[in-house]
Parts: sequence; C-alpha cells; structure tokens
Amino acid sequence: MDLQIRAISHKHNAKIAIVDISESMRQICDLQQTNPFVSIALSKFTLGNTLISLDNKELAKINSNYISNNGAVKKMIAEFQNNKVRAYAQVKDFEIEQYIPKLSNNPVYATIGTQGQLLNSRDMGLKEPYVSTINTDSPNMDHIWMDFLRDSNQVGSLLTSDVKLDKELKIQKVVGILIQLLPEHTQEDIELLESKLGNTNFICEILIKSTNYYEVIKEIFEDATILESKEIIFECTCNDKKILNSVKLLGKNDIEELINNNENVQVICDFCNKEYIVKNEKLKQLI
Repeated sequence: MDLQIRAISHKHNAKIAIVDISESMRQICDLQQTNPFVSIALSKFTLGNTLISLDNKELAKINSNYISNNGAVKKMIAEFQNNKVRAYAQVKDFEIEQYIPKLSNNPVYATIGTQGQLLNSRDMGLKEPYVSTINTDSPNMDHIWMDFLRDSNQVGSLLTSDVKLDKELKIQKVVGILIQLLPEHTQEDIELLESKLGNTNFICEILIKSTNYYEVIKEIFEDATILESKEIIFECTCNDKKILNSVKLLGKNDIEELINNNENVQVICDFCNKEYIVKNEKLKQLI
C-alpha cells in the first residue's frame, strides 16, 4: 500500500514527511512501458511533486512540468490531488549511448538532462492557479526540488529520494523524505539536522529497507508527533469532458473537415493509455 506520513517536531522546530509510492509508480511505468532510466527519473520527479503537495488543501491540484533542454526524457508531468497521483514521460525509451558520456556517465542524469525548467501549478480552487517556475542546470532531481523549495518557500529544506528496481528492472520501491525547518528554528536545530542527516545516501538506504516509517521519524526527531497517515493511489483523472476539450483544440476548420468526412476521432490518454472514441455526431457539438 502506498502512503504518506506527516509529522512535526516542536522541540526541534521542523516538520517531516515520508512518502512511499511504489505501487503507483509500478502501475504508471508498466502502463507507459518506460525503460529503467526513465522509470527512475519519472519516479523521483513524481515523488518530489507528491512530497511538496502534502501541506496543501486536500482538494487542491498540484501539477508539475519538467522540460529538459538536453535530456533524453524531454518532458515529464506529475500531478497530485486528493491523495491520488498520476504521471507521464514524453520519451519512454531511447538509446542511452546517444547521451552518455555527452551529458553524464550517470544514465539517470543523462535521462533528466543538465539544463531544464521546472514549472509548478497549484490550483487551490480560486480564479487562477498559482504558478511558479525555476530554471535549473542540475541533473539531480532531488536537488532540483530543493532549489524549487528554496526559491518558492524561502525555507530550509532537505528532500531526498530513492528508487529500487527488481531483477527484471521493474519498479520495486519508490520512497522519499522531506524535512523543512519552521520559521522559529535555531542554529541548534540546523546543527542537529546536519549531524543526523549529513549522509543522504544512508537515509535513503534506511528508507528502502524499512517497513516502519514511524520508527524512522522517531529516530530523527524523538519528540515527533504524527499529524496524519493516509493511503495514496494511482488514479487517472481523464474523462469524456476533458477529452472533448482536448479535441476542441484542433480548431474549427479541422473539426469541420472531420465532420464532413464522417470521421470519428481516436484519443489515447497520455497518463493511462485509455482509448476514447469521439463519434462524429459528438464532434458537431464542438462547433
């Protein structure tokens, strides 16, 4: 079961969140048939979007786009709303030799690229969503998310994640942690975090092996109070109305041509591969 756990330490002026979306990413990557490098990159991107979404209202929709200027994946989209996730990679498979060593000897870094743009949209049910953007020259998705948090929230944050593949190079585990200092934090709180969390590889190793995230939180902050623990699932939000809206983007002339030729329109959802057929009669309602 995928889940999110949120906690707070009043003694050390920090909040902490752990997210495990292993099952969701296994479903997403299987549906999209991503290669192992894209699976890891997309998982870490989706995990970051999920972690930064937990403080928002439950019905808020948090959508992130990562556009790579030179990485193999080209573009990734991740969405979180009401404890449901979905994600998409534009390029699902590629020849890694075309990117190594030109970009990086690390195949995941070569997948993400060394130059890109992260755009985050937060729809809180108001007139317009709040949109923020950063440019990045890092191929490390955890660092990209921390840069985003520093620019958008102006608070000290540590975000680290890990993805483990099984023997068949399919998703086995996707887990990450986000720790943010509260405004009233002290230098002593910073030093405590640095002493306990100086080795992020060690933290990831614990998270990958652990089945008890409550104990992990207590190990970091002995006074931590659990705020909530909720299940997360993969669920696509595509529907007939959204598909019609996407077909409408074809423009009046193209739609009229389809109608005159008595053609239907086939649309396949990028996120879940569900096929929709928009009948010719339905097209007439769009003009």
